[in-house]
Amino acid sequence: MNNIGTLLKLEIKNTNLGSFRPKEYKSWLKLLLYLVVLVLFCYLGYFASRIFFSMFKTAGIAYEALILFFTVVFILLVITGTSGTIKVLYFNGDNEILIRYPVNGNEIFFSKILFLLIKQSIITILILIPFLLGYSSIETVGSEFAYRAPLAAFFMIFITFFIANILAIPVMHLTNRIRNKFILIIIFLAVLVTALFAGYMWLFNKMVLYMKEQAFSVFDQEIVDKIKDVTKYLYPKHFADLLTGEKPYIAYPSLIIATGVGAAITYLIVEFLYFKTLLTNIEIEGSAFKRKTKNRVRPVFFTLLNKEFIQVFRSVNYSFQYFVLACAMPGMVFFSNSIVQTLAKQQSGERMTFGVTLLVMMVFTTIITSFAATSVSREGSNFYLTKVAPVSIRTQLFAKFTMYFIVSFLANSISLGVIVGAGQMKSDYAFITFAIVQLNAITLTLIAMQTDIDKPVFNLVGDGGEIYNNNLNTTRAVIRGMVISVVLGMLGMIFGSQLKLIIIVILSISIIGFIYAVLRYEINLQKRYYSINN
Repeated sequence: MNNIGTLLKLEIKNTNLGSFRPKEYKSWLKLLLYLVVLVLFCYLGYFASRIFFSMFKTAGIAYEALILFFTVVFILLVITGTSGTIKVLYFNGDNEILIRYPVNGNEIFFSKILFLLIKQSIITILILIPFLLGYSSIETVGSEFAYRAPLAAFFMIFITFFIANILAIPVMHLTNRIRNKFILIIIFLAVLVTALFAGYMWLFNKMVLYMKEQAFSVFDQEIVDKIKDVTKYLYPKHFADLLTGEKPYIAYPSLIIATGVGAAITYLIVEFLYFKTLLTNIEIEGSAFKRKTKNRVRPVFFTLLNKEFIQVFRSVNYSFQYFVLACAMPGMVFFSNSIVQTLAKQQSGERMTFGVTLLVMMVFTTIITSFAATSVSREGSNFYLTKVAPVSIRTQLFAKFTMYFIVSFLANSISLGVIVGAGQMKSDYAFITFAIVQLNAITLTLIAMQTDIDKPVFNLVGDGGEIYNNNLNTTRAVIRGMVISVVLGMLGMIFGSQLKLIIIVILSISIIGFIYAVLRYEINLQKRYYSINN
């Protein structure tokens, strides 16, 4: 038992909580920031849930809305739980070290399982609290709701947790089989992300329409009937029944049996499969990817550029963070602008579109350029080779920058091409928007690279040194980009009546930011790079 507790502490230390120091004011400041973000998240969730359930209540299907909510949460927790289980139990670089310690496989498993269970519990509670409060404020609920809600949370946590553990091994084996089908994985994930975003934007559009016309239902009768028919057969219906007191004689046994069966199968997994699977996966991770290719003589720069693309392609983690989001960006921008066309007034639609399109594109550009905040960190233990390689540091870093530029250029140009093709923006405004967004993409990329050069965070555990968790540099890059996105986007929307003037102002700000980023990046670049010690 002591070993399990020690291993659990080790898992917690590997998270952001592990860096907390009670005597350091920065740690308390960071904790306060987390709490502020948490409160803001809960408030926004409560606000959104009131609109969501009110919208369905107007259509006479508030109960069905509760079922749909539990279904979405159930699927989300299973997917994130399975992904987290695979990363922590099987793909974590510390597994190679832990199996050499005087601990057995069961102790390693249970320590990691406890860590995952704590994480799953926190996520589930944070999602359920604001939405269930929103539901109770819209629908009339009895005093029983107060004790039924914790029961629903309990069953949601454990059932999704056990399902994630059961799915982890087959999904992991499937991942190992297709891990080298890089283009196929990127296409599949890009389509999936775009589809999910389209569904989200459709629901968001319905909520906005409801806020404008609260007395009327935004759903026609055919959709209402389909929702009623579908929700009758969804398993998460039992969570809604537990909360509302509908058919408790079916809801309670269904949830209890699912929890018991899940616990039993999870126990069998740890007893017979975990340690064997762990050893097998370590061997697979250490195996080389073999593919017969012709030897090609390339210039040094193009060899480095090819290496950068391959490094991202051959990692599902990096591909999703970068290429998948870049590929999905045109679709996401299109759906976002479709909402704008619905909301904008007839006479000011074009002006409104410029500001919002700029905001939307800058937000997605921020997400994909934040990948540059791990430019040096991704090298892992290979970083030391970059210092002694017979290629200048500037050339190596320029190869990284070139990849970021190519991806952002293609994503931005295709996105605006889709917008112009769909008639959502005139071509002259599209060219101006592209120039502004691309200038800021370069600015954000250079600042992110410079930040990572100053304070890289290497993962020296495992073979590849792959970074699975966002570090402080990535967080700063996202926050910085979001602030710039909001400022530029709001300027475009607020001063839409003076569109030509505000375009000149925004373009001037972007050029100044670009010059600042180039100078900040170039000054003492080589000296700063060679001063990196880890």
